[in-house]
Amino acid sequence: MRFTIDSPKFRNLSVLIFSGLLIFIVGCEKDPLGTYNTSDRVEVGSEAGGNYVGTADLADDYYPGSEQHGELTHNGFVYTTEDNLSTFGVDVDAGSYTFGRKKINESVMPSPSSVRVEEYINYFRQEYPHPTESPFSVNLDGAPSPFRGDDLHLLRIGIQGRAPSETVVPWNLTFLIDVSGSMTRRMDLVKQSLYILVDNMRIEDKISICTYASATETILNPTTLEETDAEAIKDIISELTSGGSTAMGAGLQNAYSVNNQGHIEDGVNRIIVCSDGDANVGGTTHEALLELIGEYVDDGVTLSTLGYGSGNYNDLMMEQLADQGNGNYYYIDSEEEAERLFTEEIAGLMEVIAKDVKVQVEFNPAAVNRYRLIGYENRDIADEDFEDEDTDAGDIGAGHRVTALYEIEINLESSSELGTVHLRYKLPHGETDIPVDVEIRHMDFAWNITDASDRFKFTAAVAEYAEILRESPYVSTTFEEVETLMSASLNGNDDRDAEVLELIRHLQTFD
Repeated sequence: MRFTIDSPKFRNLSVLIFSGLLIFIVGCEKDPLGTYNTSDRVEVGSEAGGNYVGTADLADDYYPGSEQHGELTHNGFVYTTEDNLSTFGVDVDAGSYTFGRKKINESVMPSPSSVRVEEYINYFRQEYPHPTESPFSVNLDGAPSPFRGDDLHLLRIGIQGRAPSETVVPWNLTFLIDVSGSMTRRMDLVKQSLYILVDNMRIEDKISICTYASATETILNPTTLEETDAEAIKDIISELTSGGSTAMGAGLQNAYSVNNQGHIEDGVNRIIVCSDGDANVGGTTHEALLELIGEYVDDGVTLSTLGYGSGNYNDLMMEQLADQGNGNYYYIDSEEEAERLFTEEIAGLMEVIAKDVKVQVEFNPAAVNRYRLIGYENRDIADEDFEDEDTDAGDIGAGHRVTALYEIEINLESSSELGTVHLRYKLPHGETDIPVDVEIRHMDFAWNITDASDRFKFTAAVAEYAEILRESPYVSTTFEEVETLMSASLNGNDDRDAEVLELIRHLQTFD
């Protein structure tokens, strides 16, 4: 089923989800040389700080410590007679998937708390139709669960953003680079990432570069690529060195000040933080840090984060900074991932087409006995806040796709429709919610899993893969079973599909 929303032409403005989770800022004094004693190491498969850390086959960017992730929670089944409303904000981040990929490639099992199912699902391409004149299309389909038999069905809700506009909106980007000691082994990948981004900027775009460690520094004030060409900027980046402790708070304040110098009216004004998230913000509390970021968001300056590294990596910090900064969160585990992000995904990263996108699924108790939202645990919105226009939620960028899966138990004796998907969103510069309602119909379902589309089955396999990794109490599937479904439904021409299949095969070699 396809539903298209009519709307006028859009301009750029970035605002993303504010999550209520607190940021745990861990103070750490780092060795200026980035060295460490082997006595700090933890064996593969053991836990440090509640997260799995290992030393076997680790990449050169490993730094000892404990990794920080959000609280591990699982959405449970809800009976519709008790509560037939499920409400959440959309999420287009993908950092959780690439972080897990890095761990598995290093033969280390990802911490369950690092796995966010929606970010695994949304990393992969879908086949939803692109709207031509609307901000996004809404697509519904379903089928019996391939892993739970006919007792449970899967409902897939797919949102597809329109293609990028032809209108050129200039960017004013400030790179804020963590050059503290723990970044020593990560600097080469940071530099390669920024080289790729610079190569994808346009002549009218502005760029500035700030760093922070024990102190802050402005390396390059806002300049266009016409004033300072790309090769000269890359030469500046190539000279960056790391060492010292971390003062992220002071670094952010300086970056906002520098970005403001190059402010572009009706342009994209954004801070891009490159860090492992392991921060000591000095005298700035995390509440003050969030307030600082929020004030600049109100002025139209957004913040995105690029995460790097293992061992001491603070995933919670990096995700929540981007959420509060109304930007995007990505984890860069390779030069190939940086290339993908800054070529294939850059339009969605920069061009927002709908903001504060909220979803509320209203199940019909006569037709659906119970339901479970798979993932989106930290994107939950109180049902009563759905129609509140001040409720902050997720943005959708040009070309972005968002998928949500529900496991539902259908009352097969009922002929009533299953419910309604309600959406509310604002135009990029709007302040008023636009409501959208899409009915969940029996005709949207394939009543045998073999009749479902290959992409539906592949998406179900990715979700199950993530649920196993995060040790969900609602699954008892094996990686071998996931591999069987995935290998039969993947797109043979898509390198992302082939890659995740190889990860699943590699996982089966772990002890």
